[in-house]
Amino acid sequence: MAEPPACIDGWSAGYVDLTGQALRDHQGPTELPVSLALNDTAMGTLLATPDVLEPLALGHAFSEGWIQHRSQVTDIRLSRLRHGLAVRLEVPPSVVRQAEPHRRVETSVSSCGACGANEEAQLFSGLKRLGPQPALAASVIESAVARLASMRRPGLHVAVGVSEQGDLLSCGHDIGRHNALDRVIGHSLDSGIWPAAIVISSRCSVELVQKTVHAGIATLVTLAVPSRLALEVARACDLNLVCANRGHQLELLSGQLP
Repeated sequence: MAEPPACIDGWSAGYVDLTGQALRDHQGPTELPVSLALNDTAMGTLLATPDVLEPLALGHAFSEGWIQHRSQVTDIRLSRLRHGLAVRLEVPPSVVRQAEPHRRVETSVSSCGACGANEEAQLFSGLKRLGPQPALAASVIESAVARLASMRRPGLHVAVGVSEQGDLLSCGHDIGRHNALDRVIGHSLDSGIWPAAIVISSRCSVELVQKTVHAGIATLVTLAVPSRLALEVARACDLNLVCANRGHQLELLSGQLP
């Protein structure tokens, strides 16, 4: 009888060959092009998870500076394209004119919300000093990180918005980390209830800091170490930036202790 494959550091030796598996049997997440428009003006295309697109469209439009208030959007219309989906936000013509400088010149991939920016200044639009605010109690953040872990789905990032007491206010799942964050922002725009902190299941790059600061949310918690630029911008904006180290330890990298 042949010996079973040896295990190295918990891994079974060799590959499981799935090269012949039919695509319909693949259990990975769905990703489709989602084209966003203000009235008849195409503003950009995201590669995103095609579920509950209204919060994604609202949050992205707000965090990218296309709209300033939820009341500017009078209707949201979804339609199918040949290879993807389209979301049209109905807004006054003046909003379209003001948003014109923020149009994306190419498709934005799911891994980076800054892709397609016309110029470097767009990457830092909406930044402001939030004013010093203490971070939430460590016990609240630890509880939120644990809740985040329980809400994860295979192949998708998840972002959650929590109150100062740790109550869950909103949640967004998406193949793109910045899309998951935009979904939380979109929910907040719709409900008018803004979280005290956002916890997201990803590394922290500068566009996540930009979106959080633009939304006026004081605390951002990520599971992995942020980039140096993300930390620099967070400190300049008084954002409480917390690295949760995959649920093992909280590090306050920017902001004020509670």
